Amino acid sequence: MKYDLCCLGSALVDITFQIDDDFVKANEERGIAKGGMTLIEKDDQINLIQELMDLGKLPDKACGGSATNSVVAASLFGSSCHMSCIVSDDDNGRFYLEDLSSNGIGHTSELIDSEIPSGQCLVMISDDAERTMCTNLGINSNISTKNVDEEVIKNSDYIFLEGYLVASPDGYNTFKEAITQAKKHDTKVALSLSDTFIVNSFKKELVELIEINCDLIFCNESEAQEFAGSVIEKEIFSYFKDYTRNLIITKGSDGCIGYDENYEFSVSGEEVKAIDTNGAGDMFAGAVLNGLNNQKNLEESSKFGCFAASKIVQKNGPRLSKKEYEEIKRTFTSN
Repeated sequence: MKYDLCCLGSALVDITFQIDDDFVKANEERGIAKGGMTLIEKDDQINLIQELMDLGKLPDKACGGSATNSVVAASLFGSSCHMSCIVSDDDNGRFYLEDLSSNGIGHTSELIDSEIPSGQCLVMISDDAERTMCTNLGINSNISTKNVDEEVIKNSDYIFLEGYLVASPDGYNTFKEAITQAKKHDTKVALSLSDTFIVNSFKKELVELIEINCDLIFCNESEAQEFAGSVIEKEIFSYFKDYTRNLIITKGSDGCIGYDENYEFSVSGEEVKAIDTNGAGDMFAGAVLNGLNNQKNLEESSKFGCFAASKIVQKNGPRLSKKEYEEIKRTFTSN
């Protein structure tokens, strides 16, 4: 089968709670940075969830993983998509694979009989709509080059790689194999830097991977500054141009900036009242990739990304209903 987009990323189920400022401070005392992603042991994650439930907080459960959210958005906007991932034969694993299928996403993943659970992410939304994540990778830590499907990559226009996965033990080799296969078959490579934690901890590995082949990098302002070692836009662009022909830097409510092979551009954000920023960057990437699949240039695709992201931050959770994705595409296209 021919795909517009294939993806390699962490299979996670999100458990989301609303938290107040007191819990934000308690997290900071535990070393959990507000607005970031922290890798956490399963027992510690369970204890945090129990602590929140003891406070009377009620969780929402949804399939997640940054790249998964992006590929779901791309699929529901009309792209043909495939997801490569690993899950255990448990409630979360079954829930995750059923979610992929229900959103029209192909996969060749099987439920693995393992004592290691499927991956789970504790998402905490503070009063200012910022999301803080505590992730237990679970069986995602076992992802390897065996999970790279050359035939799928060969038959895809783009492969999208989630930087978070570099943190898994064999993540670097897995990405290296995927990028090498993409280069062999002229499949374009899009990479998300994912988080400042990833940039700080794995910059050497990311640079080595990008140097093999990278057609598009997604990052937010903090990640771009950390990666380039500068806060000056001109210097950041100059630095990234040594590594990729196309770049998008998201700036939250201020939209995004970027460049392609022809010119640099800036896209304004949409003025909306955000209540939950979880999944905004994922929605943005999925919309951009869908635009590129439809032969739009990077600037026009970024406008669609900003428009789509402005819709999800007005809702709780990293996903919208299928009808809402359809309405976003229809509204943007008609404007």
